[in-house]
Amino acid sequence: MRRRGIFGGTFDPPHYGHLSLANCCADKIPLDIVHWVPARTPPHKDSSGISPTEHRVAMVMLAIAGNPRFELSRIELSSDQPPWTVFLLERFAREFPDDELHLIIGGDSLAEIHTWRDYRRLWTLAQIDVVARSGWDASAVAEEIFEQVNIVECPSVDISATEIRARISRGESIDRLVPPAVRDYIIENDLYGHS
Repeated sequence: MRRRGIFGGTFDPPHYGHLSLANCCADKIPLDIVHWVPARTPPHKDSSGISPTEHRVAMVMLAIAGNPRFELSRIELSSDQPPWTVFLLERFAREFPDDELHLIIGGDSLAEIHTWRDYRRLWTLAQIDVVARSGWDASAVAEEIFEQVNIVECPSVDISATEIRARISRGESIDRLVPPAVRDYIIENDLYGHS
């Protein structure tokens, strides 16, 4: 049996904050593999400004290259089901029936998990591992939900993909925010208004 982390997001772009969180979870839970799952159309976000899938997939591949515990998963991209987390976990459970699944989410997501489709079914499909980010208010989470999750203490890395995109559009450096290969890809493909 292997312990598999499922780490979803838009990854637009993937940055050192994502890498730090995934490494921390892999070490502390611990996990054998962390599946990075680029979202097709995030159900809780405005998808109008999201970069095309092929760019986000390429950047994730560059960001995780060389880490044997990290693996890109296209499972979300190859499905025609609605992009609900419960369906994602069901697909992972079918693909890896003998393994232990761990869904990695942030505290901000936990606060709104009660709005997710069939959210109570999530506990039956995977261990929910919550990384508390800075400014997270645990009191906003109902007790019945809080009892179902595992809190993972990770150092806070205050990096935002939104701020990275804004910095690029202003012509500012992102050298300490994303891996060099991701930075080069953004420049070569003229993403986020880079000029």
